[in-house]
Amino acid sequence: MHKRRHKEYELLIYQLKIVVKAYKTVEFVKSMRSFSRKIRKENGCLDCSLYRDSEKENTFSVIGKWQTRQAMEKHFKTQNFEVLIGAARVLGDTFEMNIAEVLETGGFKLAKHFCHQDTKAQK
Repeated sequence: MHKRRHKEYELLIYQLKIVVKAYKTVEFVKSMRSFSRKIRKENGCLDCSLYRDSEKENTFSVIGKWQTRQAMEKHFKTQNFEVLIGAARVLGDTFEMNIAEVLETGGFKLAKHFCHQDTKAQK
């Protein structure tokens, strides 16, 4: 079952895409493990995870999921976020940040719903 997000309960996500200097990847991963554990304990944080690109060995994404815009914006003012950005600046070559509001969440049922919409539109 999927559900649409309503204003009383939001889901916001930020993604930090970082291309890490080749000789700094081990240090970066260790740092991110520590930061993500601390960030997950912040009020309103649903998750904070590190992902490595399967094709570009030195490219990582940090994904933070937040219950509300206010919680995420409060996080942006914390020392945890400041240190996270500082580590990205020191250990990385390039950096990109994206923020998005999730409209719907779900599993296979949601995916199936959209797959069928595309099929119907093509006929």
